[in-house]
Amino acid sequence: MKTRHIKFLSFALVLLGTLILFPSCTKKNGENQGLTNDNYKPFDLMPRNLGSWWLYAASDGSVFYRYSTGRDSNVAGLTYSYYYRIDTTSLDRLQTPEYFGKNSDKYISLIDVDGGQKDYITYVILKDTSYVGQSWINTEDKKIQGWNLNMLIESDVRSITEELTYNGKTYDSVIYVYNKLKAKSVIMPAYVNCGGLEVWFKKGVGIIREKGYINLINLVSKNYEDWILDYHFVP
Repeated sequence: MKTRHIKFLSFALVLLGTLILFPSCTKKNGENQGLTNDNYKPFDLMPRNLGSWWLYAASDGSVFYRYSTGRDSNVAGLTYSYYYRIDTTSLDRLQTPEYFGKNSDKYISLIDVDGGQKDYITYVILKDTSYVGQSWINTEDKKIQGWNLNMLIESDVRSITEELTYNGKTYDSVIYVYNKLKAKSVIMPAYVNCGGLEVWFKKGVGIIREKGYINLINLVSKNYEDWILDYHFVP
């Protein structure tokens, strides 16, 4: 039985193979390009000590844990802190790897393109110094379901003073980042809007809330949301 909670970006990118159906912008270069391990910094957006965990509820009724392993992992020449998640409502309770890192002033993560835990896209999720109006893009060329596609994620910081309360705990100074997902076939000059991803970060804690949605010209639609219930950090 597969985990019921599906990360929005992984799901969305698999579906982008259908974009070849749409008529047709010059290819862009994202901040996720050209990263090197020479600019590696210890990941400090959320704790990474062994034994630290986060508990989340999702809009599909699932409840999952995110665990820190206290270990680093090298993927495609870049160093990441290795985490994993377990859906407590899944019968198999499989561990799904998650990778978070820091490169210069950029917090980065990896998007699992097809769920196979082999073909990843590096994604800048946040900057070290955040301010309202800050923006950046991520781009990547990938072959998905037989189509050569260029993916584009346009990110901008909408707030740095959000206050969210879940399960009796209040989180202040929360950073809200909106991400617009686009893609195009390599033979098309224009990007097609595919949906969005909203993420709320609390530095020192991690991801507080996440909301994703995709609407592909009424061919495919997917919505999800998850939010933090509890956490425990090991010093």
